[in-house]
Amino acid sequence: MIKKSDYPRYIQMLKRRPEFSGFTPDEFNQLEQQMRIKEYPKGQLLFDQADTRSRFYFVISGLLRSERIDETGDFSFYSFIAENKGFPYRGLFHDHEYAYAVNTMTPAVVVSFPMANFENLLTRNSEMMKRVIVEMGQIINENEDQLQQMVTSSASDRVRNALKILGHKLGNRLKDDRWFVPCAITLIELAKMAGTTRETASQVVQRLEAEGQIIYEHKHFTIFIK
Repeated sequence: MIKKSDYPRYIQMLKRRPEFSGFTPDEFNQLEQQMRIKEYPKGQLLFDQADTRSRFYFVISGLLRSERIDETGDFSFYSFIAENKGFPYRGLFHDHEYAYAVNTMTPAVVVSFPMANFENLLTRNSEMMKRVIVEMGQIINENEDQLQQMVTSSASDRVRNALKILGHKLGNRLKDDRWFVPCAITLIELAKMAGTTRETASQVVQRLEAEGQIIYEHKHFTIFIK
């Protein structure tokens, strides 16, 4: 639990972030009065798909995963929300429900504000509105790139592409174009991301390890795939 006495430290941190630095002192004070800062354990659901879209969130530390399931329940889309990122941008000023579910992949500290208050302040601040539009554009580009890489009938290729996405989106770049993913990724999570079975994901990982393209130790990937 984050104590109220610790809030000023987080507030100063938020004020320096581009997502909030464009608000005037009065506008930020309005956000501050209704903000909540919470610690979440690994595996905690923040909200589910179709829950009432009541709050806007910002990740101070940790890694989160978003998942959207289609109406048939046969297709899901995975994405990741790293620290210093806000969400959800999808549905601003329009949707009444969250378009996806969000879970923590690691312990996390997350700040949130009432969505209506956040949207109201954006309508009064053109600079902040521009920043939100830019951020939404970047998210759309990343999701389109991910979908393009996942639209293939080959399960092996989907697993390989999922590993590339994990490396580039979540990894820390090492020497020789290697990427180390600092958070634990299970084979089940990799399989879900690739839309295949755990057995197939395991087989592909073993093959890529034998080819020297990845290292998988203690649920952590080091990825050499370009």
